[in-house]
Amino acid sequence: MRLGAIEFVTPPLVEGPKIVFFLPLPEFLHKMPFAMEMANGGYGLPVTITVVTTWFIILALFILFKLGTKRLEMIPGKAQIMLESIYDFLDGIIGQMMGSWKKKYFSYISTLFLFIFTSNIVTFFPIPWYSMENGVFQLAPAFRSPTADLNTTVGLALLTTFAFLKANISTNGLGGYLKGFAEPIPVMLPLNIVGEFAKPVNISVRLFGNMFAGGVIMGLLYMAAPAIVPAPLHLYFDLFMGLVQSFVFIMLSMVYIQSSLGDTEYTD
Repeated sequence: MRLGAIEFVTPPLVEGPKIVFFLPLPEFLHKMPFAMEMANGGYGLPVTITVVTTWFIILALFILFKLGTKRLEMIPGKAQIMLESIYDFLDGIIGQMMGSWKKKYFSYISTLFLFIFTSNIVTFFPIPWYSMENGVFQLAPAFRSPTADLNTTVGLALLTTFAFLKANISTNGLGGYLKGFAEPIPVMLPLNIVGEFAKPVNISVRLFGNMFAGGVIMGLLYMAAPAIVPAPLHLYFDLFMGLVQSFVFIMLSMVYIQSSLGDTEYTD
């Protein structure tokens, strides 16, 4: 939509993460696979909108919890009540799933949940950004949900994979971990190997598929109906679905970690 010299830009329904800017690279890195030629000459490392949004989310969470925990009171204010509610919610879920191992994995699981949830709902807030193209002032969404990018969800899944592999090897030893692929009978070896590889694929593709599909569906609704009609559906596709997918991701992560730990108890 265009109003005079101002144009409001709607992103395409299906597109990869756009390159926002380049980080210049020294000459000896120009031949590396990740190097790309910049418009003004030279080579640089492309920084996509997914990376920029991820940086923004990390900064926002850091500021929120830094300021929110700066002055804790016995009689909490509104901000402290909100943070304590988040803590109690995560403490209850992680405690029920992890048992005595909650102390060891609480920081990882809670951080994972907060990052994924914030990533899922970041597009719910109308944060605009501007650019100039052919003398026209353009307004477009400033951020793109990082979890709608497979690179992000695969990275998060690999973190969980590292966590449950480390838990299994620390508990059973490397020999015990490898021996577990042949249990309960050796003929199960191929299936168990496939199942181990399927774990990160499952959680990464599940999160990516749901968040990407939600964005496509909302785009189709805006194309088919006036803006006022699909707007309330953001409450479902952004907020509710974002919360559910964050919950599912950490629940599956805890299931994989707990199954690797077995019946062992945490000892500090």
